[in-house]
Amino acid sequence: MILVVLDHDGSKLRKGSLEALTRARKLAETLVAKVAGVLLAEGPAPVEEARGYVDTLYVAELGPYTAERWAAGVLEAAKAGAKVILAPSSRQSRAYLGRVAYALKAGLLEDTLDSWTEGEWVYATRYAYLNRVTQKVRSGLPAVLTVKPNTTPLAEPLGGQGEVVALSVPSVPTVEVLERVQEEKKGVSLTEADVVVTGGRGMGSAEAFQKVEELALLLGGAVGATRAVVDAGWRPYAEQVGQTGKTVQPSLYIALGVSGAVQHLAGMNKSKFIVAVNKDPEAPIFKQADYGIVGDVHQVLPALIQAVKKLKD
Repeated sequence: MILVVLDHDGSKLRKGSLEALTRARKLAETLVAKVAGVLLAEGPAPVEEARGYVDTLYVAELGPYTAERWAAGVLEAAKAGAKVILAPSSRQSRAYLGRVAYALKAGLLEDTLDSWTEGEWVYATRYAYLNRVTQKVRSGLPAVLTVKPNTTPLAEPLGGQGEVVALSVPSVPTVEVLERVQEEKKGVSLTEADVVVTGGRGMGSAEAFQKVEELALLLGGAVGATRAVVDAGWRPYAEQVGQTGKTVQPSLYIALGVSGAVQHLAGMNKSKFIVAVNKDPEAPIFKQADYGIVGDVHQVLPALIQAVKKLKD
């Protein structure tokens, strides 16, 4: 069995889950195994949608997320004979899958770009050294893999309805969540966006990001920010792109007033097309950009917005 941990928002599967399912089906062909899913939730979950993608769907309501609870849920599903466990790469999966791998004495391959099997080995590729190098790694069975966002085609439903199995997960003595303050989400998720518009220190103020938001909205994308912007309190940490923030790989990445520090480049340099606007012609971002505009971002950005509006009209 190939087991996929299905990430969701309570009402539908996230894009990363569909990428992980595609990988699982590829591995299942060579390992001659069926694909199962495990849906962990603290409340409502998209059971009917999820069962359309797998042969068997394990479901457990665990209460508020903790790494220990989610690890216990995955391990309970894995008892059915999981050879490989896959999940979308995220901060949460990094926390609980390490526990799963340790409990199963399994190899842990994180942030993989591709994966395949040869005999009793599972191989994968992944970036290293600030995304400058691609590594080829392998693990024996069982193996635990995470799938880097925006690297794999999305799976299509199978056309049937998989069997649903309710899991009985033993309670885990762990840290209890007493209170949670959740930031209101606006628009598309940063890691799932096909277009990302990022503002850097060159934007000059928090108020200037209104124009960044406007351009992102017009393009159906998400707003990103550099660490300097987040540290200044102009934007929330959830929007930070870079080595200490989120890694994105959209079709289009627009960098506005971003100098291009190596730590920021590590989070976005694998984007398909990069457009940079900076008044400094020597800014490192231009070495990564497919298209560069040397100019004042406060003059160029309104012009970009007007151009997009004109095209949409």
